[in-house]
Amino acid sequence: MKNNHISVSWWGSIDKIIFIPILILLFIGIIAISSASQKFGTINLKSNIMWNKHLIFCILSLFTILIISKLSTKQIVILSISLFSLSIILCFIALVISQETKGATRWLNFVYFSIQPSELAKPTFIILSSLLFVRYKMKEDFSLVVNLFCLSMISIILIMQPDFGMFILICVVWVIQLFTINIKSKILYPIISAILGIFLLCFFILDHVRFRIMNYLFSGVGDNYQITKSIDSFKSGGIFGQGIGEGMISKKLPDSHSDFVYALISEELGIVVAIIILFLYMIPYIRVHYICQRSSNLFMITSLTGLSNIFLFQTIINISSTLNIIPTKGMTLPFISYGGSSLFSSALLIGFILALIKDEINE
Repeated sequence: MKNNHISVSWWGSIDKIIFIPILILLFIGIIAISSASQKFGTINLKSNIMWNKHLIFCILSLFTILIISKLSTKQIVILSISLFSLSIILCFIALVISQETKGATRWLNFVYFSIQPSELAKPTFIILSSLLFVRYKMKEDFSLVVNLFCLSMISIILIMQPDFGMFILICVVWVIQLFTINIKSKILYPIISAILGIFLLCFFILDHVRFRIMNYLFSGVGDNYQITKSIDSFKSGGIFGQGIGEGMISKKLPDSHSDFVYALISEELGIVVAIIILFLYMIPYIRVHYICQRSSNLFMITSLTGLSNIFLFQTIINISSTLNIIPTKGMTLPFISYGGSSLFSSALLIGFILALIKDEINE
């Protein structure tokens, strides 16, 4: 009876307008990864391994959401500081000892699995920066310097890995937080100018950044196999799709289970389902901003808008890359793409949102 009371109490306390779309996205992801795993063939055990791993990742992500959503604001802050510090340490270790994969050193490999520590930094850095922003707004002390130092650390790591897409994502969301707290113009403009200067410097110094941008602007610069197949997948799917498991073009994409999973979904389930997925991502985002408009708690507003922006902007980057609207970028689609680190990071983010909203509503 006690366990049943706890589960009912939890279900009654969470914001279902946010949680239910996440459940649907997880279910769509399970279907998509089941289909994507077929490209490895029925004889190859790799397909079953991918499928089984993804199911485990999904179950663990649900438990993560459940546990995190029950925490208090104070516990979320402590957890975020701890996990952010851990992610920074692990990222530096990955840079030193990890083997290069697809031109990047983002992963720490263990016996049966690998992790991408920088994924932990996304939601936890938002909470940490929100705390420091609010402290600076109230006291105008050294908190902004500490915040800039934390941003610099994660930026240096992401540029060195390299993961330029995540670097842009975090910087853009952080700058939006600056506007949220209405920081003074004499501080705001130099910071934005410095970040834009770093972006420009990366274009001239980092070959892979320059190559992807130039390849996007001038299609003849490099190999466009993936993006060509991605666009063909959308055309093949039409309105209602070819059917689950029947996507032949998208399965030729090496990353149809991760970065290009949206192309696979569009081919097999059609543009109607693809549009529904966009709405499923928009619902939590709109809900969060609706609640923020009713709140007077600056920490809640800064945290919730930052977390929801990370969630939606990552989605936009992934889908835009798939449709060739922006240069291709190796960024997963939250709750749908294959990958334990990505799923855990997304679950952590949604858990934070549900916990903060719960405290805000109950106040």
